[in-house]
Amino acid sequence: MRKAIFLEYKFGDYDTKTLYSSGANEIVAWMERLNDKRLKQLKNWGVKISLCISAFRDEVCPFDPSAKNRLSDLLKQAVDYQPNSIILDHFRFRGKWEQSGKKLKYVLAHKPCHYCRGVEKGEKLAEIAAWIKEEIPMRLELGYYAVPLKYEEFPQFGQNHALLVKAFDYSSPMLYHQMLDKPVQYISQFTKYLFDLASKPVIPAIAVKDMPDNLPDKIDESILKEEYSQAVKSPSAGVCWFSWDGAVEKKKTQIIAKMWNDE
Repeated sequence: MRKAIFLEYKFGDYDTKTLYSSGANEIVAWMERLNDKRLKQLKNWGVKISLCISAFRDEVCPFDPSAKNRLSDLLKQAVDYQPNSIILDHFRFRGKWEQSGKKLKYVLAHKPCHYCRGVEKGEKLAEIAAWIKEEIPMRLELGYYAVPLKYEEFPQFGQNHALLVKAFDYSSPMLYHQMLDKPVQYISQFTKYLFDLASKPVIPAIAVKDMPDNLPDKIDESILKEEYSQAVKSPSAGVCWFSWDGAVEKKKTQIIAKMWNDE
């Protein structure tokens, strides 16, 4: 089972002893904040290394040729780091979470422009995914962070999972169930939904703390265990905690380590 932790480097470097004793066998590192020192710490650990790239920016349409050029440069940089895999964040039309009464809603940040107006977003993004797969060495796995909603529910994102899971080697749905105002069972339900589309590995990402950061954190140890139990249900290929920085901030690193090391 893949036991991953997401490293944002939000607060700087990590304590090596705490990191190595986490029980993880895979890390997902935010590439923009990597440097030689941090990369050496990860490689000395000996776990699987996945690099996370922010595929598209808020201010640029994903279908703008400049977006493709930028992504090409980032892929070359990632390959030079010699990771085991690359995973794309923000591989979609961008937006932001906003408070709406007692619930959170997603508000798209990109208005239709001449690059995307009238274009079938799902098909076009799948074409870009196929292009990316050709741009990187075959030895590298390629994954994407999946919006945890079906395409027909919210096509504005552009993530048609039925097409994307065929182009990528694996998916990692962002199943922060409390942010989505969903029951914890939604984690395993959506994981199965993605797997059934193409029988490709699915590694659900689950929340260490309540998000966004301005919300009080109500995710205690019992909720963490419920999330984990749902995330590892078959046909899941593993789990990714988002994020290790949140675990350090909220003093939950030992809870995660105990869950993994006791298995």
